[in-house]
Amino acid sequence: MKKSTGRKEVIGLVGLGLMGRAFTRNWIEDGYRVIGTDPDPSARRKFRKLGGILAKYPREVAEQSDWVFLSLPNSKISLQVSRGKDSLLAFEKGKGPQIVLDTTTSDPKDSRKAFELFQKKGVEFLDACVSGTSGMVAERRGLFIVGGNEMAYRQVTPLLKQMLSDHLYAGPSGSGATLKVIINYLTTLERCMNAEALRLGLRSGIQPEMLLDALQRSSARNSQLENRGHRMIHRKFAGTTGTLAITRKDLALGLKLGSRSGALTPFGTMSKKVVEEAVASGYINKDASVVYQVFIDREKIKSGA
Repeated sequence: MKKSTGRKEVIGLVGLGLMGRAFTRNWIEDGYRVIGTDPDPSARRKFRKLGGILAKYPREVAEQSDWVFLSLPNSKISLQVSRGKDSLLAFEKGKGPQIVLDTTTSDPKDSRKAFELFQKKGVEFLDACVSGTSGMVAERRGLFIVGGNEMAYRQVTPLLKQMLSDHLYAGPSGSGATLKVIINYLTTLERCMNAEALRLGLRSGIQPEMLLDALQRSSARNSQLENRGHRMIHRKFAGTTGTLAITRKDLALGLKLGSRSGALTPFGTMSKKVVEEAVASGYINKDASVVYQVFIDREKIKSGA
């Protein structure tokens, strides 16, 4: 494992999508060298335009970086890039990174598995999940929820403070991922309930802007209402960084966690019906607020329109 030389650390990144590029822009602004990889040519071009150094394989990222961040679609992919030829764990002896931080919204079971794999190679692995959008991350707003070795967390805390406005240590490996699943699960339920309440208000004759203003100024206020209420009442479901596909994934992770823990999830089960109905209607790549459209579609069916 590389030792600190007193120079500005090199940060590695596997996954150069919206979140990864938001991190990259800020790291480079702070004077770090950033090396990254991604199979998508478009993502690679955008990363290089920001000033990032491209690597062909995750192994190269691991061998040239002090810290490595993962920012991937799901934890199965995180495991894939960590194992096998040219993977993150294929680095030559003594050339591995100090710490790997996985910002991916993960299945906690996969996070614990990754932790064990990296431990065998002498590298600390933290599930460092992010609560916040890529737009928020670009503005250094959001929350890091970190699980894993506490000493490793303390070691990387100064960097986390630079990156986002808040951070917390959740406990042993998988704890950060578990909390993130619960957070996303709750926001998904809020989204579906907001859609139902907004439709109820409009059908009851309340003017759209009056309805939204009253709800936001009342005890019913919530972040999803603030972020997506306007999209719902005006049916603006295009141009987004948070699609229905992501909502579907988040809900599935929450329901899986409930099944494993023996927790009851009646509202999640009901919300799943709404989300799957939206998917079946072809809305999977629309903004997550499109769950509102399901209620309109149901009304049309009921009225025979």
